[in-house]
Amino acid sequence: MKTNKRRFLVALALTGAVMLTCSAALAEAYYVSLKGNDANKGLTEKAAFRTIKKGVSVLKAGDTLIIASGDYGNERVTVPVSGKKDAPITIKAARSGKVVMTGAGGGRAFRITNKSYIVIEGITITRYSQGINIRRSSHTTVRKCIFLNNNASGITLNDGNPKEFKLSHHHLFTENQFIDHANKQDYGLCMYFSSKVEVTNNYFYGDHHQCCSFKEIMVDCRAANNVFDGFLFTAIYLGQNDDDNRKSLYCKRCSNLIAEGNVFRPTGKYRAKNSVVVANCTNAIVRNNFVDSIRGTDVDLHDKTRNKNVKTNFPAGGIHIAPCSTGTKVYGNVILDAKKPGILVRTGDCEIYNNTIVGCDWGLGIVPGAHPVVKNNIFYRNKVQVAAAPRMETWNTTEHTTRMLVDKSLWKWKPEKSKKTVYEHNNWLPRWKGMDKADISADPKFIGPFAKLKPGDQNPRFVPNFKRAFAYRLGKTSPCIGKGVKVGLPFVGNAPDIGAFEFGKKPRK
Repeated sequence: MKTNKRRFLVALALTGAVMLTCSAALAEAYYVSLKGNDANKGLTEKAAFRTIKKGVSVLKAGDTLIIASGDYGNERVTVPVSGKKDAPITIKAARSGKVVMTGAGGGRAFRITNKSYIVIEGITITRYSQGINIRRSSHTTVRKCIFLNNNASGITLNDGNPKEFKLSHHHLFTENQFIDHANKQDYGLCMYFSSKVEVTNNYFYGDHHQCCSFKEIMVDCRAANNVFDGFLFTAIYLGQNDDDNRKSLYCKRCSNLIAEGNVFRPTGKYRAKNSVVVANCTNAIVRNNFVDSIRGTDVDLHDKTRNKNVKTNFPAGGIHIAPCSTGTKVYGNVILDAKKPGILVRTGDCEIYNNTIVGCDWGLGIVPGAHPVVKNNIFYRNKVQVAAAPRMETWNTTEHTTRMLVDKSLWKWKPEKSKKTVYEHNNWLPRWKGMDKADISADPKFIGPFAKLKPGDQNPRFVPNFKRAFAYRLGKTSPCIGKGVKVGLPFVGNAPDIGAFEFGKKPRK
């Protein structure tokens, strides 16, 4: 009996192997070249197709389209079929970055609608409205592509409506470059109504309005290990819901969004504003990021109520937590030389712990009536340690109003008079008059050396460099070691250390 069972299992394994071999044999590689002809069969480099559109039209699950170097002009390609989990459809440049699609200012280079398991790799897309538009699709991957000066966005994900939320999930955008030289490419990544989206190890450069925006109803998504060299307003927006008259559709909102391990810095002439904004989101996490010398400048905003542009003192600097966010946690960040403030708080439901904030105009900006929990942070040599920040209305913009949620109490500003801001086990140098009795004021004795920032030119880096941030680790004689309070983070010794880096724990690479 055992012998028969063993024979059956062996036969079954052999059958599976044969099926996999047949499946692999059925997968084809097709070729596209500027020297090709769409009348060819496309199965060899010498018999290549002439257009990307023709090459994509013959693909089936498991196939790969390999595109030779050159500028293919204003092609507009719609992906016609889906791949499979073990047999994706791959559209790739033979040499990454050497295949160019140049639009005429409108349309989309690639459109993916109601498809799954599609990979686009190594293609430079410029001067379209949207580089890649992905709608009602799942399991798409965009990697090693360059999105240059497109008019609306490099990638737009699910440009539809909330009813399509369940149809868009499991997307990966990695090792891409989003380049905007003239405030043309409004968004690098513009994402709506999707879940389980990973934005990792990308490079953003120039003057984007928003570099990476998680907009309406984004759930379980993460922006990690990206490099941002300059941006006009916001690098990462966790929950950017624009004002809209479709009130009945917006009965849910973003949740469980993470921004971690990113580096934000200005580069050359490209100014920078807010590094991370949290709004319209439940349970966002902003952790282990480095905000490096974001000074920003005042700019014009369009005031919808008066229908004109006005000069505004919109906050420029580190992390901005809006009143329409709940359950936000901000920890492990190093914020260096921000304008004002390092962290701006406009909600009571927020925890700020184990950050290191150095040399900012304001360490914390808190709107009167907001009551965050502030523990285990180092506030070092800030011009003003804690400042009373103005309400949003004084910045002449109607963004983040009460229009979209059924439960408007989450959106409408209501000072929480029954609560108080909690300050515990922070280190303030210079001393701050609002210090708690559990706070300290001492030189944290950072390890240094404190190298000066040298803004560079366009220089893609897909692995963030935390060398300047690591200078703000604690030296072995730091008075911040073991002086914190437990907040749920791992620590060495009997009590947590104060600041972004735990002494004796290996820092991130």
